[in-house]
Amino acid sequence: MNFYLTGLYFLPLIVGGILLIAPAKISRPLVILSSLILSVLALLVFFSVSEPVYFSVPHYVSQLVAGADVLMLMYFLWVALQRKSLLVGILSVVQLAGLLYILKNLSGGETLQFMVDRLSTFMFLLINIISGIIAVFTLRYIDEEECSAFRKKFFMALLFWFIGAMNLVVSADNLEYFFLFFELTTLASFLFIGFRKDAVSVQNAITALWMNQLGGIAILAAIFFIMYNGYGEITFTNLLAHTGADGLLLPLALLSIAALIKGAQLPFSKWLLGAMVAPTPVSALLHSSTMVKIAPFIILRLSPAIKDTPVAMVIVGLTGFVFIASAISALSQDNFKRILAHSTIALLALMIMMGAIGTPVTIVAALVLVLFHGISKCMLFLNAGILERVFHLKQSSDMDRLSESGPFTALVMTIGFMSLLLPPFGAFIGKWLSIETLGALATEKKLLGALVLVAVAGGGAVLSLLYFKVMGLLINRTGEKDQLRFENTGPYYSATIYILLGLVLITVAGLPLLLTYYFAPVAAAVHGSPVPVLNEGWNLFIGTMRIPLLPMLIAFFLLPVTILLAMFIRFRHADRAKEYMCGEKINYSFSSFYFSTDRAIPYFSAAGILFFIALIAVALI
Repeated sequence: MNFYLTGLYFLPLIVGGILLIAPAKISRPLVILSSLILSVLALLVFFSVSEPVYFSVPHYVSQLVAGADVLMLMYFLWVALQRKSLLVGILSVVQLAGLLYILKNLSGGETLQFMVDRLSTFMFLLINIISGIIAVFTLRYIDEEECSAFRKKFFMALLFWFIGAMNLVVSADNLEYFFLFFELTTLASFLFIGFRKDAVSVQNAITALWMNQLGGIAILAAIFFIMYNGYGEITFTNLLAHTGADGLLLPLALLSIAALIKGAQLPFSKWLLGAMVAPTPVSALLHSSTMVKIAPFIILRLSPAIKDTPVAMVIVGLTGFVFIASAISALSQDNFKRILAHSTIALLALMIMMGAIGTPVTIVAALVLVLFHGISKCMLFLNAGILERVFHLKQSSDMDRLSESGPFTALVMTIGFMSLLLPPFGAFIGKWLSIETLGALATEKKLLGALVLVAVAGGGAVLSLLYFKVMGLLINRTGEKDQLRFENTGPYYSATIYILLGLVLITVAGLPLLLTYYFAPVAAAVHGSPVPVLNEGWNLFIGTMRIPLLPMLIAFFLLPVTILLAMFIRFRHADRAKEYMCGEKINYSFSSFYFSTDRAIPYFSAAGILFFIALIAVALI
């Protein structure tokens, strides 16, 4: 098993180095083979780990980590000087001073550790399989990018280094290690977002850098308070072992703040929305399987310690607010990638909320949402890249004839939105479990539970309207083309989309088995107690929650028929007219339903700031 873990940690780093110097004829098979190997290694590790595996590293490795920390922060300081960013400079100095103080006061004999448990292996699968698919997709996408050959190689190398950093961040038990890997993902996002080097890209990259630096400062502050209170080793394991101890709520709150910032929760959503200027594979990497999923990962890791605390209640309130605010913001967008970005922030809020509540059922709900959101959003973002490269479309309002010019792309995107919205797909199950749990919370916490339940139900309704709004465009046809043929988008694009589509269909068909043998064991490991999953007749019970399987089975067979009829049925010799228009033909426009939320954004951000202040306040009381 150690061999498999070594492969997950070092193979991406080695492959990235080779890609930086290798010619294209070597790079392409190397990327495909490496992506396959990483996926297999992640599967092998998942099936090999049943109990947490701890392993230490030699003392000289801790010195290398400390050196890497300092060099990275010095690079951030250099970026601040080069880009004349006072804020990045100040934050870099604060981080560097805090790190040097912590390193000076660390016990010299302390051994830094890694921990691989069920939650880590769950994340390995998501990171390596989805990121590998994105890497193969990128082979063609980056070829069409207007930049030098070296820049294209650098992009592919950075992608694999990013995978390696993600594998490390979900394995780190020691918080100093965790800080390094957390900030390495910050560095990667800065380089990715600013890849095109135009003014907007550079500015958005700087925004992403300083916002995520705040998360790094929160981690350093948590380490300081653990050391100050004398709780021993600065590890997640040691932190959870002292659950309930005096003074421990503050470091838990600080680590939660780092998670909320990485998850782009208000008022820090701007960095993730700004990432839309980057090449589309970056959007898929940051929004679907990888970096933003650090947020629910941290909250799930801390869940046994923060559940039923004031910190958890503030997080629940914040994420409930973010869920509905981001859903409303998404509904006002026309740019397709920004629609996906806003909806990602909303669903991340729901994942974080479920982790903070921390019951067995909510942990299952969070894991279900993490996995199925990762697959579906990756498929949608990669299709956004196809829209950009093949059909030259970026705005949703321009997609009203896509079902004729690109019927397969329109079909896959429709399935992608359905997988986030309708039964029997996993995202629907995750939302169902969430709302059921919030109903129980409303009886216990009264006002807070009721407000959050209303926010989640309202936000869910708004997201449903958004998805149906876009799906209406995707299945729209003028009737000018009777014969529809699936478009040829090339082997790299089509192969990756086929794989993702297959994952969506396989996971929904095997959802009862996945809940029983995949999600429940991981949730049990996170919660520390068994999560009962029981099949009785046509009902699946998860704890006290009942999921009727017969309606799900009916939906599984009806939805494909509905989609195919809507998109491909032909009405010969028929005139098309909009309803309520007396049969008159009109030019229908998506922009008829456009409204702006720009005026509301400052108020949303102010509310988010108040929640973050409350998070610190309740931890200090």
